[in-house]
Amino acid sequence: MTAWRDVREKENWAAEGNAVKIDLVMRERKLHSLRLIEVIVPERPTRGSTVRLECRYDLQRDNLYSVKWYKGVREFYRFVPNDRPAARAYPVKGLSVDLAGSSGSSVVLDSVQRSASGTYRCEVSSDAPYFDTVSKEKVMDVIEPPLKMDQPPIGVLGGSVRLDCPHDLGDIPMNSFQWFKDDIEFYRFMPRSRPPAQTFTVEGVTLNVLLSNYSSMYLENLRPSSAGKYRCEVSSDAPPFLKEQDEKELVVSELPEIRPHIIPDRGSYKVGDTVHLNCTTSRSRPTPKLTLLINDQPVDDSMTTTTVDHHADAFQSANLQFSFPVTHQNSRGSAVRVKCQASIADIYAATGETSIPVGQRTGPLISRPQQRPQQPRLQQPFSATPKDECLAKAMAILSRAWATFQ
Repeated sequence: MTAWRDVREKENWAAEGNAVKIDLVMRERKLHSLRLIEVIVPERPTRGSTVRLECRYDLQRDNLYSVKWYKGVREFYRFVPNDRPAARAYPVKGLSVDLAGSSGSSVVLDSVQRSASGTYRCEVSSDAPYFDTVSKEKVMDVIEPPLKMDQPPIGVLGGSVRLDCPHDLGDIPMNSFQWFKDDIEFYRFMPRSRPPAQTFTVEGVTLNVLLSNYSSMYLENLRPSSAGKYRCEVSSDAPPFLKEQDEKELVVSELPEIRPHIIPDRGSYKVGDTVHLNCTTSRSRPTPKLTLLINDQPVDDSMTTTTVDHHADAFQSANLQFSFPVTHQNSRGSAVRVKCQASIADIYAATGETSIPVGQRTGPLISRPQQRPQQPRLQQPFSATPKDECLAKAMAILSRAWATFQ
């Protein structure tokens, strides 16, 4: 009985010892445990963009064995620091790995395509003696870049303008490309139709078909009715059946017929006076921007006041007001040069110019002591020894005249 009890005690002591050892091992392992902190995968990158996938982890006291990236179940990138080379890429459809830009904590994908959409998993493993492995996954959905119509310039009445709407569906087939003015369709392109292009009559739209293609419209003979909102719209012919659109407003300008006119409040000024002037434009659409220059130096817009007159026929005229004192510096003794520049985008620029006469400065003059003017001093005529009779007679006449003058 005693022997049996001794055996049981030894077994208990052994079990307790093992439990302590296990606890110590677990404590030690916890100190060395690999921990995955965060996996960063862009949720909705645009097709053709560069994407960086990040895997943030904490090795604690462990050594890194490997970092692997998977799309679905297929590995496309592996980083093993003890290998040479440390980074390797494996072919997966739609993925192009930039090895030079990738590392043990991130992988760079160049020019991602729609086929790159899917679930991405980062798997990190520690080296001996624990060989821990942790992983986490995220979903990425590659979307089409938004359709972007180039900002159309301001058109000129009777002129022409080009509206561009560049796009790229990549490997997704196009279903249609359409153009609208104020929500009314005037052009449609469907590559599977015969003929693929169709035009529709819309007020204000005169399309030059020879100079146009489905993504670039050349409008000519612009009229007031040509102004409005123009929209381009593209749709795909396969899942996910994308539709993108963009819209811009076209302004048709009717330019001023004459240059800006500068009107000062008086005909002439003196130093110390204040000049009040107006600069007025003739009727136009849209309103020109006015800029004032005094002696070729631009005047800050905050110092001027500009008003716009709206006429019944939708034309406008602008009026700029400005006041400034006349000084010796700005008048330069005789006049102040004033310029008024009118501009509409990059299609119109005209300058009105005038010179404002300036007299003497007003106010009391400072008197200066006057000096008695000195009489000019005449020099004695030169003397010369006559060399002939004629010269002697001339000298005699000159001497008598001089004596009489004295």
